[in-house]
Amino acid sequence: MLSQKTRYAIRAMQHLADRYGEGPVQLGEIATAQKIPAKFLTTILSELGRAGVVESQRGRDGGYWLASPPQELTYGNLVRLMRGSLALVPCASRNAHERCSNCVAENECRLRALMLKVRDQTADLLDSIHLSDPIQPPSQVGDSTI
Repeated sequence: MLSQKTRYAIRAMQHLADRYGEGPVQLGEIATAQKIPAKFLTTILSELGRAGVVESQRGRDGGYWLASPPQELTYGNLVRLMRGSLALVPCASRNAHERCSNCVAENECRLRALMLKVRDQTADLLDSIHLSDPIQPPSQVGDSTI
């Protein structure tokens, strides 16, 4: 599952993508519209700023905006930035690979083989969807609409 921090980051980035080109968006607007605690949002946007994904300006007319056009930002990169990996288990991670201490040898582990496939297909999907792509909320629980 995605952490709360990652979910908040995605919602904040979607908000900024919707307002792209309109100038700085105030933190309070994002927090209220996306139901994100302002202190937590400050931390998230600071982290995204250090990563070069958002820019900010202080002051009365200040706020946050995307550092690049939304069509250049994928959900895969955003999840990796916030979570560190798309893998569900450490032994299937490309960037943060760790051997499982309580498992069989990696070359014999069918669970790892399965999780590598899941990671690759998840990466393919999330790397193909950009913040500029229209995503409609599902009409019912369990539906998926992109």
